[in-house]
Amino acid sequence: MEIDWKAKAKQLLKAELVRRNITYEELAERLSVIGVEETKSSIDSKMSRGSFSATFMIQCLTSIGCDQLSIDNVIQMERSTALVQEPEIKYETSKYLEMYYDKDGVRYVDINRLEDKSLGGNKVISLFSGAGGLDIGLEQAGFETAICVENDADCRATLKHNRPEWKLFDKSERFDQGKLETREPGNIREIDVDELLDYADLEKGEAALVVGGAPCQPFSNIGKRNGKDDKKNGDLFLEFVRFVKGTEPKAFIFENVAGITQSKHNSVIKYMIDSFSGSGYNISYNILNAADFGVPQRRERFFLIGIKNYDLPAFPLPTHSKDNKSWQNFIADLNEKPSYIPKAWKSVKEAFNELPKDYEKREDYAVMNCTAKVVHRMTFIDQGENFKVLPMELRPNCWKNGKHQGQDTFGRLVYDLPSVTIRTAAYNPSKGRYIHPLENRGLNTIEMAALQDFPKDWYFKCHNKNKITLVSGGKQIGNAVPPGLARALGIAIKHQIILSETKESSEKSLELVE
Repeated sequence: MEIDWKAKAKQLLKAELVRRNITYEELAERLSVIGVEETKSSIDSKMSRGSFSATFMIQCLTSIGCDQLSIDNVIQMERSTALVQEPEIKYETSKYLEMYYDKDGVRYVDINRLEDKSLGGNKVISLFSGAGGLDIGLEQAGFETAICVENDADCRATLKHNRPEWKLFDKSERFDQGKLETREPGNIREIDVDELLDYADLEKGEAALVVGGAPCQPFSNIGKRNGKDDKKNGDLFLEFVRFVKGTEPKAFIFENVAGITQSKHNSVIKYMIDSFSGSGYNISYNILNAADFGVPQRRERFFLIGIKNYDLPAFPLPTHSKDNKSWQNFIADLNEKPSYIPKAWKSVKEAFNELPKDYEKREDYAVMNCTAKVVHRMTFIDQGENFKVLPMELRPNCWKNGKHQGQDTFGRLVYDLPSVTIRTAAYNPSKGRYIHPLENRGLNTIEMAALQDFPKDWYFKCHNKNKITLVSGGKQIGNAVPPGLARALGIAIKHQIILSETKESSEKSLELVE
């Protein structure tokens, strides 16, 4: 019997496209990224004829990230007439997700067009949970937090107060080789994967997400920037990898400061990508600005996401933009132009106007007491200005010599714009652009939380104290992921998990046929 080798080659390439849910149009975009110019029509013509070169096939496989081939895929294709159709016909979800690519190959999904779909297994394992910002946003996106791991006692008190139904792993004892040992509650280094799964009532592979951001100070642009060499927390990303590998979720989200992308810290990103190689996770990473997702704050955060059985995970397209020019500049790098017009960035004014009138009575309200001298300095600062407009005689010595170049130091917020990044000491005007836009004082904790997009009914607590302290409140709020940003990312990932499960189900049905 004569074998049609051209048909075999065509079916093999088609199989890999179907497995990754890649249309011919998307393939053309990926080829252009590696310098190969093809169009949807030219690819369609080659595939229809089945007469393409080995070079073209290698280029296609390289562009879609395929480094292994299985002849079994050809057999599966021949036994399933449904999968012989074009990829875009087989998986209507591809059109439904409205995928876009930028010039760097980063993939985006238009969450404006997504219907509200539920995910069957939607449990989240939350590591380095902090005050719960990331988990709140994922909850808003349709996920359910199964368990939290956090070693800060004040953050744990906050989580317990606001979400008592979230299990919190804070066991201070464990048995090791028949001996009872004490340990620091929430210390991720001293928690076994199986122990956590058992406490969360989860099986390996059952969780939808493992999420978390190792403490970011080692990679921040502020401070010593020791990165992974930081003796205290610089290696905690290794614990995140350990728990993802041990629990095998459907997807994961690793979050950190944008500074982790600096060249001196690139080894961290490379390590994480290499660690998941061959484990079934495909990985993407990007920096997202919280203001682009309705958060009244310009805050850039790094996200590395992985999804099982899904090629090139996508990030959400912005739902908000600074102005039309900024939006046009962004979409100029996309393969296609989104049809919607994003909303304007949310301002400090809008956020503050939403606060309840009596919030100063809350136990988590705190504000810095500034001296009369400091308050007098504030009277010279207009919105958008900083210490550099002060008369020289009013400046502290450290601001007089000209060596201090901070553009935000002792600055006043602009009422009609999003705030600058809310850091852990955003209550202190000398630490940044943290003077209230209209009043001569620093920000209070409730205003900080509003600019971080926390729900109005989310209360911050201190362990064994009735009222919160400025330092504790500042750390809990300033270290958090804004829920609005987490929500947008969660929506995008949820639908991609649904799609990955649809593809996995199709592949399993082929195995049954075989």
